Formats: sequence, C-alpha cells, structure tokens
Amino acid sequence: MKSPLPASRKNEKSIGYMSSGSPKDDYRERRRLEMKRRFSVLQSRRSHLERELESIKIALLSLDRQMQSYAAYEQLSIGG
Repeated sequence: MKSPLPASRKNEKSIGYMSSGSPKDDYRERRRLEMKRRFSVLQSRRSHLERELESIKIALLSLDRQMQSYAAYEQLSIGG
C-alpha cells in the first residue's frame, strides 16, 4: 500500500509537476518545464515585436506619403 503524497508533492501535482522520485527524472522534468517557460516567453516577445514592427511600417509609409506630398507642393509653389 502506497503512502499519501506529502504536502510538498501535492502542490507539484496541482501545477503539472509530479516527481517520480528519481533525481535524474526530477532534473529532466525541471528542465522540460524551464524550456516550456522560455518558449512561452519568447513567443510572447515575438508577438510584441511583430506588433511593434507593424506599427513602424505604418509610420514609415505615412511619413513617405507626407514627404511625397510635400515634394509635390514645393514643385507647384516653385513653378507657379
């Protein structure tokens, strides 16, 4: 008959971490969870950077249109 999990192990189960008891397995599980965490952080950062890049593209297009409009205005004012 197995004994119930100690309180410290109950918390591990509730957060998706369950140790098999082997230090090697514990290390692998911690490493897997850390890689998963880093992957999530990088995905979030990528998403933020993609949104920022899209905003920059829009700003550059707008500035380019303004510069073209100003150049056309200058041509008309010099020629007229």
